[in-house]
Amino acid sequence: MMVGLVFVSHSAKLAEGVRELAEQMTQGAVRMAAAGGIDDPDNPIGTDAMKVLAAIESVYSDDGVVVLMDLGSALLSAEMALEFLADEQRPKVFLCPAPLVEGALAAAVQASVGASAAQVMAEAESALGVKIEHMGGAPALAPEAQGSRGAGEQGPEQEIVLTVRNRLGLHARPAARFVSTAGRFAADVHLVREGRRANAKSINQVATLGVRQGDAITVRAAGPDAAAALAALQALADDNFGDREEAQGSRGAGERGSGGERTATDLLTTDLLNTDPLTTDLLKGIPASPGVAVGPVALYRPRPPQVVARLIEDTAGEWRRLQDAVAVARDEIAALHRRAVAQVGADEAAIFEAHLLFLQDPLLVEATRDRIYAEKVNAEAAWQQETAAMAATYRDMADDYMRARAADVEDVAQRVLRGLMGVQPPSLDFAAPAILIAADLTPSDTARLDRTRVLAVCTELGGATAHSAILARALGIPAVVGLGHAVWQVAEGQRVAVDGHAGLLWRRPDEAQVAELTARRAAWLDGQRRAKAAGQGAAVTPDGRRVEIAANVGSPNDVAPALEFGAEGVGLFRTEFLFMDRTTAPSEEEQFEAYRRAARAAGGRPLIIRTLDVGGDKPLPYLDLGDEANPFLGWRAIRFCLERPDVFMPQLRAILRASAPEDGPRHVKLMLPMIGAPAEVRAARAMLAAAQAELRAAGVPFDEGLEVGIMIEVPSAVAVADQLARQVDFFSIGTNDLTQYVMAADRGNARVAELASALQPAVLRMVRDAATAAHAAGIWIGMCGELAGNPLAAPVLVGLGLDELSMSAPAIPAVKEAVRRFPLAEAQRIAAEALALDSAEAVAHFLQQAAAGEK
Repeated sequence: MMVGLVFVSHSAKLAEGVRELAEQMTQGAVRMAAAGGIDDPDNPIGTDAMKVLAAIESVYSDDGVVVLMDLGSALLSAEMALEFLADEQRPKVFLCPAPLVEGALAAAVQASVGASAAQVMAEAESALGVKIEHMGGAPALAPEAQGSRGAGEQGPEQEIVLTVRNRLGLHARPAARFVSTAGRFAADVHLVREGRRANAKSINQVATLGVRQGDAITVRAAGPDAAAALAALQALADDNFGDREEAQGSRGAGERGSGGERTATDLLTTDLLNTDPLTTDLLKGIPASPGVAVGPVALYRPRPPQVVARLIEDTAGEWRRLQDAVAVARDEIAALHRRAVAQVGADEAAIFEAHLLFLQDPLLVEATRDRIYAEKVNAEAAWQQETAAMAATYRDMADDYMRARAADVEDVAQRVLRGLMGVQPPSLDFAAPAILIAADLTPSDTARLDRTRVLAVCTELGGATAHSAILARALGIPAVVGLGHAVWQVAEGQRVAVDGHAGLLWRRPDEAQVAELTARRAAWLDGQRRAKAAGQGAAVTPDGRRVEIAANVGSPNDVAPALEFGAEGVGLFRTEFLFMDRTTAPSEEEQFEAYRRAARAAGGRPLIIRTLDVGGDKPLPYLDLGDEANPFLGWRAIRFCLERPDVFMPQLRAILRASAPEDGPRHVKLMLPMIGAPAEVRAARAMLAAAQAELRAAGVPFDEGLEVGIMIEVPSAVAVADQLARQVDFFSIGTNDLTQYVMAADRGNARVAELASALQPAVLRMVRDAATAAHAAGIWIGMCGELAGNPLAAPVLVGLGLDELSMSAPAIPAVKEAVRRFPLAEAQRIAAEALALDSAEAVAHFLQQAAAGEK
């Protein structure tokens, strides 16, 4: 026997999707059950303690059961289910605070290797902690800086021999664990198999070395901590790389995830297949994202940059060009990751973290460098040859999931090539809603889709495990992939129909089919609307205290979906997204159009536009920010803007112009980031006044009463909050930066992750002090950091006096539900007790008890 798993979610589809994905990771080796939704067709979103109880009992064994859940009522239902268990069972059932999706995958893999319940929970809780740090080093020493020094420079080599016992060898997951373990040490670590040598810190080299069950591999290390590195890798191998022999699943691949039942969609699909007289016009592909759509076709045929190999003399210059292009691509991918987090949440956005891993592979860049110097060819040709070889290596692998990673390598490769050649990807903005047909879509393409304009996606290639398919599901766009070349036998604008659940594309649907599918689409959309209805009501405590709930967005396209989740406005419009994925800064006119689109989409609701926040983890290659030892403490955000009026003034004018009322009030507000002293506010207001004067002189309308606020994200701003509050109209706390500055802990460093928690009492006391100063001055205060989207934290934040909370759109319904649970006096009591605790862990435990009604 082994530990069983239960996944609890407000959504039955989400819970089942998590179970299906986890089962795919473990090939059915672990007993799992999903408990999602409630049995109310009109209001299916919610949780049911009896469903949770039944799920626990269905997977129970003496080895234990680990339960993962979303927050809010999911936690309450799970707690209640424990009360109904037999006394002898209850101590063996554990509620795990890990993130549902990533935690479920980590827990499933760990359970599949026979780990204890405590080990499964630990693995799940650390699912977000494994990050590969960016590689650095001087250009001439790049290979050595990435862990390729010779033994003579690092000292004598030590070695161990490991025997790989797990059934699938060092495939994706154990390879990642191997690389992550090696990456924790400064030592130069290599893996040798049958004469082939791989850098142990390169995910591509380790994964594609082809290590199989029974292989003996030699691991060599040199450096000051070589012995510790080898000991850690030996321990990992002793645990079979965290992936001990998997049990064969009892179901066939075709049965996995179906649950055995036939839905109404299945029946209708069968009827249509049996009755359609033009079966050649009905294409069967792979279901990638559910939903139904009928509409005109938009053909998307981007051509990869055409690379011409040429001999060059300045090899050092070509190497610098490649490094610059890789740096730009890294920034672009990081920007896509932040935008994806805002749109679809951190779990799905992890796709782009994988892209960064590919891009940062030291051996890939090193091989390209060597080719440039050895063959004296241009950077484009060298990069294309090396990445094509890497993609081919993945494509030739036996594992379906690993083969699908070839598309990720190619996506990253094309991004770097576009940077080298100055080529922009074609637009995906359609004049009218359409069904997109493409050979394939990269995750980058998918992240650029406007949900209001893309009715469905159909591709010639691809699979359901492709990252673009995962993003389409997260965006709620119906998708069918793997339709084959026949998908191109349609014309631009031709009416087609798509069933994402069944994986069908009708190229020429007749009127009866159009009517049937249109009705089904209406029903599907109605179901989505009901699911989102839970977030539409106001967030009001039982005794009448209202808290405004807003959304963080990165583009005008994000506003409408946020409103669907129940956002009452936009609490943070991240303008830096307009400056990324390009080689020059956007013009004033471009910015004005983007801000105006966002204001129109907000429909008179508040729209808080944050001025450019670059530097730190958001560099822009075309704006020379200079090299700084610690960019997070350097020339960034408002500090940069005040010294670059050529950048700041056009943005101020664009925001002012977008604030002008059209059919009604706009409620556009301006927010300044990274304010640390009153003098910075005065300087920014002086530049704003100059921009206003320029527009008045030109007769350009704007809101003369435009509210101006600041981000509270550095400790000095809290210390002088009383002075700052007299100069602005509102505060918004950015807990992400505030936490790392208060705790002196880099939020991207897994080794100090426990310190870098916004639940640290020191951070919460900063929130309290800022709120006290704001209210004393008669202004309102909100929060737009990640803590605002944590339902567990909602009573503390309400109790501390926050008037507004802004978060990623998917978090809105759960946070509203949490606000509605506690009267203001109770929230204030919870806040006071939380501030009296001495660690983030104690605060988190206390809030879990409060959510369960134990405090």
